[in-house]
Amino acid sequence: MEMPAVTICRDPPYKEDVLNNLSRGECPHPKYVTCWNKYPFNELEIDEFFKNSTFDFEETFLGEQYGLDGLAENLEITSRLHFYLGRCFTLKPKVELKRTTRTSGYSLMLTHHINSGTNTDMMEENPGWHIYIHDYRHNFTELNVKGSARTEYIFAEIDEDIEIKLQSQQFKNIESRDAPCSSSINYSDMECAELCVFQDLATESNCTGPWMNGVAQNPCNNSKSMRNLIKNYGVYYDSEEDIECDCKRPCDARIYSTFIQSRKTLHSGQRYTQIWVYYSTKLVTMIEERLSYDTTQFIADIGGSLGFLLGLSVLGLIGILEHLTLFFCGGLIKKQLKHEKQLQDEAERQSQRSDTTDTTLDMSTISKDNEKCMKF
Repeated sequence: MEMPAVTICRDPPYKEDVLNNLSRGECPHPKYVTCWNKYPFNELEIDEFFKNSTFDFEETFLGEQYGLDGLAENLEITSRLHFYLGRCFTLKPKVELKRTTRTSGYSLMLTHHINSGTNTDMMEENPGWHIYIHDYRHNFTELNVKGSARTEYIFAEIDEDIEIKLQSQQFKNIESRDAPCSSSINYSDMECAELCVFQDLATESNCTGPWMNGVAQNPCNNSKSMRNLIKNYGVYYDSEEDIECDCKRPCDARIYSTFIQSRKTLHSGQRYTQIWVYYSTKLVTMIEERLSYDTTQFIADIGGSLGFLLGLSVLGLIGILEHLTLFFCGGLIKKQLKHEKQLQDEAERQSQRSDTTDTTLDMSTISKDNEKCMKF
């Protein structure tokens, strides 16, 4: 069984005390204007600002209590910075599973710096973790780009034990002129659309932010340009419609459906949460797109129609070809046949002359022998 990737983002995503210190003002989240009014652009790089104010891997996962099929080496773990969600960690499978049990799937123990039940006015929701389940071939993006609908979302609060059951669907699409697709394994339409948005933002704002990977543009270096970039980025982020870019769809797509099998209080007395992600069955739905009318069918229909309208058959077609051959090449064929007949007649005449000569010679020999006998 092929497992999906799991991306985990903390909430709140930033360290508020570090943000306040670095921005030299009140700054619960970089999206607020107060973070940039007194920001020391000449003293502190923007990259350092986001790096120091987000949470690292050890502040998100508890020790080594994570793994796939019970082993941490079965996972490939990467991190990526997002503007609204902060630093997120993506776990990708290195192996395929042979069993469908709870212990054979993902087992993740998460840790937080806020106690369970704590809520402040600056928090938009309870503290916890955003969990995104998606195809491991595609990196997660927080933007509502085309293709992001294939991502499943679950929010986990502190001190919970959650079992997430998986179901998988695989789709095989056919490339056409009107609907092109990419069969490359490393291609991601979500990454393509995200890069398209980043390039538009960089062109419009004339600068970039640390979360805008793959864009060749200088970073924002003053408060006005930074606020303008964040404002423009927020328009894309808050958009309820899919962001359309000139990106192909993948020819092979995988969609994972999630069901909460169990959700209960962990009663650990700590700021922990246990997450289980696994299959409960080996049944996988596969949907393959095929041409309903292909070239073979077209040729068969043409042949059938001609046979019906003209009364043609295989023997009739051979007869037509024979007549056409005689019509175009009849003279040459007759000439060749006449020449062959002349050669045959000449051979027969030569054969007859040879037989007459042999008979005359034999009669002469017999006559001479008789004359000798009469002398004796």
